[in-house]
Amino acid sequence: MRKKVLWVFLTLLTVMAMILTSCKEEPPTTSETVIIKGKPETSAPPTEEKRVVTTPSEKPQYGGVATGAIATDVGGFDEGWHGPTVLYTQRLTHDELLQGDWAKGPKGTGEAEWTLSTINSMSLKTGCLADSWQIPQKGKIIFHIREGVYWQNKPPTSGRALTIDDVVFSLKRVCTEPAAYIKMSYPNLAKTVLITGDEATRTVTVETPEIGEWINAITLFPDYITIVPRDAAEQFGKGMDQWQNSIGTGPFMLTDYVSNSSLTFVRNDKYWGTNPVGPGKGDQLPYLQGVKWLVMTDSATRFTAMRTGKIDGTSGEYDDVKEFLDNPDIQYKKYVADACYVIAMRTDKADSPFSKKEVRQALTMATDFNKIKNEYYDGRAEILVWPISPEKEYWNAYYPLEQLPANVQELYSHNVTKAKALLNAAGYPTLKTTIICYNTATSVDYLSLIKEMWAEAGVELTIDARDYTTWITRIRTRNYDQMLYSSTAGWEKLLNFNGSAFYNSSYVNDPLVAETAAKMSDYIGVDDAKLMQLHHDLMPYVLEQCWVIAKPNPWGYFIWWPWVKDYEGAYSVGYVNYYLYYKYRWQDVALKQQLTGKK
Repeated sequence: MRKKVLWVFLTLLTVMAMILTSCKEEPPTTSETVIIKGKPETSAPPTEEKRVVTTPSEKPQYGGVATGAIATDVGGFDEGWHGPTVLYTQRLTHDELLQGDWAKGPKGTGEAEWTLSTINSMSLKTGCLADSWQIPQKGKIIFHIREGVYWQNKPPTSGRALTIDDVVFSLKRVCTEPAAYIKMSYPNLAKTVLITGDEATRTVTVETPEIGEWINAITLFPDYITIVPRDAAEQFGKGMDQWQNSIGTGPFMLTDYVSNSSLTFVRNDKYWGTNPVGPGKGDQLPYLQGVKWLVMTDSATRFTAMRTGKIDGTSGEYDDVKEFLDNPDIQYKKYVADACYVIAMRTDKADSPFSKKEVRQALTMATDFNKIKNEYYDGRAEILVWPISPEKEYWNAYYPLEQLPANVQELYSHNVTKAKALLNAAGYPTLKTTIICYNTATSVDYLSLIKEMWAEAGVELTIDARDYTTWITRIRTRNYDQMLYSSTAGWEKLLNFNGSAFYNSSYVNDPLVAETAAKMSDYIGVDDAKLMQLHHDLMPYVLEQCWVIAKPNPWGYFIWWPWVKDYEGAYSVGYVNYYLYYKYRWQDVALKQQLTGKK
């Protein structure tokens, strides 16, 4: 059985609309970051599959317009009224306090690939509107706000300087506006956080008197919330959500928007940022004269546009992009997404079969993961993708399948005889169960394959496919009796198998996990190496419990034309900072004209 699943740049955003991952810190630190050392007991990350043709001595050139495609229209233009994940333009037009460090990516030290959307390690961040930061104690972070930053030249700001008051106002605003993200999703943080500014020292301080909220604060305020001008927000009110009133300090200005059609950006000539790495180090950013986005909801249209050079690049699974991978002019990079889909089971009910580890292990052993990888995805997939992706940024927290203890590796061996024996020993020689999923062909086809596999072990699976509203409501209210098919959250808080959030979809309540989560919380943002080691060491135990059965993740591919320079397949430079890479890219205008006849 083979079902092709389309992956484009914004596939990750669909998952990200649900992700509310969090971080935490404790001992004093500064913006001097921790260098993560490799784990001695594990191998290196998988070798990348890529074709990137660059000349290291190339000096970046100014000019040219980058053209890209987005798969869905933007969801709005202001964080006072929408969650940041649907505000795609903000990463071009606005700035955050911190950002992912481009100099630690492929163009620099190579510590990060920036292919994933939820990289939130403080050791991989650098200053943005804050040029440095301090954490003098757990529950308090001090941002030193950069001087020489100016708002884009639109009324009412008309190019004035960024003030401390702008920053304080912006952070408080997302905690107070009724529809703002933190106000809605983290109401206790919104009520208790203390945000203050000091003009004399140009600092902004975020404090959480309730230490339990610190982990959320350190996730959201540094590298997720963008800064807006106070005078504009007060003048426009709800009108800030209109594209014409989009005013930031970012590298580009939004100059035109046609709903469900296109967005046009022009260079902000007074942008404060400079290139941190390479032959262009010290150059004022951005290099591009502009960016054009075309809204292309149909994948065939998008790949036709790629084929003809109408857009500079896109992404997809192998079957979507294989024709481009055979083209020596096309550059590409493979990645494995940092979110996956899982079959979750109610483990909290004493009378539920899934409260017994033997039943969960039996279902895992009845699942033929190699068949899914080799027949469903033609071998182009990773089997072990839960609770963390095997990408470079996560590698020290990951545990390769082939290095797990033998009893854990056996769970992935597709041993139907052993699965039947486990079910018999648990008192379920036959088992009937129901799984709720979103009513899409992708979900139903995959679960139909699982149904066939489990039937061999005497398990009768009913697929209860629901409309999106019903499915997402069941997830968020944790309203299901047996099984649920849904996506996962980030790894730092162990949300997928700890606590009461809906991401803990199997209702796991495990003392060892809770103890490890408490230890990890002391290192989030402070010591990434210790944080990852704790997660790595816990993985064999977690995987042995079989609290969920994760679907293997197919490889995705970023593809782009060779006139796109200083780009090696980045997606999100920092935490949900998709498209931020545009400010570092440059365009070989002559090469584009040579290959396409167009500038």
